[in-house]
Amino acid sequence: MRLFSMRAVWFALVVACTGIAGALAEQQPENIPQENSDAIARTLAGPLLQRQTGTAVADDKFWAYEVDFNLDGFSELYAYVPDPACDGVKCGIFLFVLEGDNYRELLGDIPGARLTHTDRVGLGAFKRNGFIDLQLDEKLFGWTGDRYADVSTFPATSLDGAAFIAACQKSRSNEQPEEGETERVAGECQCQFNRFQAIGFTQADLDQYAASLGDKFDYPSGDKEKAWQAIATNASDTATGCDIIGGKSQWQPAYFNHGDQTQEKLEFNEFISACPTQDFILTNRKIGSPDRALGLCGCLAREMPTQGITQAGLDLVTRYYRDEISDSDAEAEDALAMHDKASEACLSSFP
Repeated sequence: MRLFSMRAVWFALVVACTGIAGALAEQQPENIPQENSDAIARTLAGPLLQRQTGTAVADDKFWAYEVDFNLDGFSELYAYVPDPACDGVKCGIFLFVLEGDNYRELLGDIPGARLTHTDRVGLGAFKRNGFIDLQLDEKLFGWTGDRYADVSTFPATSLDGAAFIAACQKSRSNEQPEEGETERVAGECQCQFNRFQAIGFTQADLDQYAASLGDKFDYPSGDKEKAWQAIATNASDTATGCDIIGGKSQWQPAYFNHGDQTQEKLEFNEFISACPTQDFILTNRKIGSPDRALGLCGCLAREMPTQGITQAGLDLVTRYYRDEISDSDAEAEDALAMHDKASEACLSSFP
């Protein structure tokens, strides 16, 4: 199983997420969007680590960064608390995922997971149930729908793939194939077939998808449409995973309406401290809980720099949150307009 570095995949996703701003950052001596993202991740992870372990962890005693495991545009939080005598309870690696109203830590349910050495933590090539597979040392874990579990515990199937392989090769082949193309296409189709069995496709699922690769396929509608969409999504994810293994593709995050301004390096602690307690955030129909408010505030902190906000502007928004300045004083500055654009982008896509 090919192992993809968490940091490398995270960096690729950040570049894709930040768009023009990320491209501009490559021309700067520092990768400021990455540094801002790391700073936000540490600020968000601090209280979550304290809640999880029952002990406050000093800012200089852990590191954290963002990885978007389900590619919805809102990052999960990956944190590491080093300790030479780590017992895997209050130290080691942690993964926080916002599910419903709360952030959940997922690695505590996997025996020994927290003690995995950081250079043996990575992302797999495939998605399962919407989340990218997680590699911990020699074991691969897939998403069950609410947690990660060893992929060996998932039910697999044994299928007749002759019709699918034939349809797949036909759909991917050119009339005049280049040298080596036939073998490459055969390998890609075999990869997909193997994965379909691993994720528990039924024979009916496989046959229906094989039929969809032909010229005359009657796409399901009505009551059957939802089931077909699930098959098609799994098939598309499988094809992307096989292309990633072949070095032809990478996972792309969901579209997000980022700003395109060059970022400056910012300090976010005060803003993120003030933000989640705001009534207009907590009472928003998409929020409704302190953890969801924290997640939204992390998004705001990420997005305002793409709108070009400065440290002075971010501090002004923080003071506005704390009722230290009036509406008229705040509205006289561009920072509030940048905040409103970021709010619109975050709320429109918030899960």
